[in-house]
Amino acid sequence: MQKKILLQLFLLLTIILISVVFFKTYFTKKNTNNIKNNNKLLKEKESNLIHNLEYISKDKTGKTYIITSKIGEVSENSPEVILMKHVTATINFNNSSQVIIYADNAIYNKFNYDTNFYENVLVTYEDHTITSNNLDFLFEKNLATVSNDIIYKNLNIKLQADKVEIDLITKNSKIFMYDKSDKINIVSMN
Repeated sequence: MQKKILLQLFLLLTIILISVVFFKTYFTKKNTNNIKNNNKLLKEKESNLIHNLEYISKDKTGKTYIITSKIGEVSENSPEVILMKHVTATINFNNSSQVIIYADNAIYNKFNYDTNFYENVLVTYEDHTITSNNLDFLFEKNLATVSNDIIYKNLNIKLQADKVEIDLITKNSKIFMYDKSDKINIVSMN
């Protein structure tokens, strides 16, 4: 009977030893490889980041567009698209004051200069300020579209609307509400 118990203990210890060796051989190396691969991916991701980025463009009418950001990242799918964080943009027109735009984020196309600003957008122009969640500049169409939770203020009025389209050449604006039954809210500040 004692031989049977010793044989069983020997077989049990052999199985445990083989299991430990098998585990260390096949599973610990994969974890190390996964960590190395994850570190490699993080380094590649960081290599796409550009710090203190600035683009300057000037069109044939003399309008200058300068956009800067603290951090920019080249889009993996479209290399002409730059994803920006902590963005400031300035538009200098020939015969009028400059427009300054601040936003948490922007998507900038470096070929056609179209820019989609989003999250905490603030636009200042002389005594005018506009806050919203989105601002899209379409330079080929000479159009700016401000949308989502718009509040416009100047010295005399405060206006709330859903969407404003601004012609960048004539500076004419169209103000909309998404729901036709809603009304644009205008309050006199005097």
